[in-house]
Amino acid sequence: MSEKQSLWILLPTGQRASGEWIDDTLHSRANEQGLLERLTQVAAFPRQRVEVVRGPNADGQVNEMFYRRGWTDGLPIVPPTMARVDAMLRGAGQPRNTVLGEAQPLQGLVTVEKVAINAVMAGCEDSHLPFVLAAAQALLEPEFNLRGVQTTDENVAPLLMLSGPAAKAMHMNSRFGALGPGWRANAAIGRAVRLIMHNLGGGWPAAVAFAGLGQPGRYTLCLAEDEEFNPWESLREELGFASEDDVLVVQRAESVVNVTGGLDDLASVMASATSSFSRLHGGAVAVIVAPYVAKLLADEGKSKADIKAYLHENSHMPAADFEKSWIPSRLASQTKAPRWVRAALANGAVPAVEKPEDITVIVAGGDIPIPQCAYMPTWGFPSCRIAKKVDLPQGWSPDTEN
Repeated sequence: MSEKQSLWILLPTGQRASGEWIDDTLHSRANEQGLLERLTQVAAFPRQRVEVVRGPNADGQVNEMFYRRGWTDGLPIVPPTMARVDAMLRGAGQPRNTVLGEAQPLQGLVTVEKVAINAVMAGCEDSHLPFVLAAAQALLEPEFNLRGVQTTDENVAPLLMLSGPAAKAMHMNSRFGALGPGWRANAAIGRAVRLIMHNLGGGWPAAVAFAGLGQPGRYTLCLAEDEEFNPWESLREELGFASEDDVLVVQRAESVVNVTGGLDDLASVMASATSSFSRLHGGAVAVIVAPYVAKLLADEGKSKADIKAYLHENSHMPAADFEKSWIPSRLASQTKAPRWVRAALANGAVPAVEKPEDITVIVAGGDIPIPQCAYMPTWGFPSCRIAKKVDLPQGWSPDTEN
């Protein structure tokens, strides 16, 4: 017979400044949408900071209970015991009760402790917490438009790009499979951000979040800029930070489009309907350039600014194609296109973005002679490229053995 366990669990869900729990609102929404058959324990929890779970399989009980309460992304979580959260908070560098802001749309308070709880659930190490905190702060910036991201019927997700020496130190992947499975930092940091959006902002699918199809990037969309194979200035230096800084750059990404080829192929994809929302709203898009392609371009004497200018110039969609495509033809009466789009249409064609500077370019991917690049179109407004310098606490160490 298994020995009984007692787990002292910290609750991951959000309270408003008024003291109300966001789960009460979510219970009403879930009931309206017919979700309570699956989420059988929504809002059924002790209204306190700590809950004790006892039994021979307490870890399993917590997982089932959190799933039924709507507190997971569908995957198993690490139970956020007091001991685990205390250990996680070693990486915080600030008091646990510090309030960072309110997560939209349900306005749960984002505290350092709540961030740490969700980071534990996501499988983060304590060395990851400064980056999760930086990402959480970026989501709270007005230009990220968290309310819009959480409630739209589009498939937008936060894109996290880490530029700096800490990425290599904590094994954040920038090489083969940088956007795929296998690396804890990429998977867990991005997943923690999603759980924060879910549990503190209330972005539950079909209850508050109405993304029609979703995308795998809504679990995690997190990678590092490659330091070794990048022939140009780093993203952090381009944005005005020092080379020794660690900078997390956060944008909105509606999808990840694989592009096998060079600049002309990237420009062709950008010129398509894939860029419809950046033309409708404006905003910053991202391009991941394979190391092989980056070297070829650098050897030709092209700078990163040259790359952006070329992509901008060659990403034009003819006015006739734009005007008959679904988004402008259906939404034109509801959403007026930006002034730069209207001006470009008058000249016969509209680029993917307003100006070259609206294209974020980073180098990542496998160092093999294959031109495997990617394009990440954006969604929403206002324009969003948020850069947060990550101040690592004294004694920070990515101890991957613990």
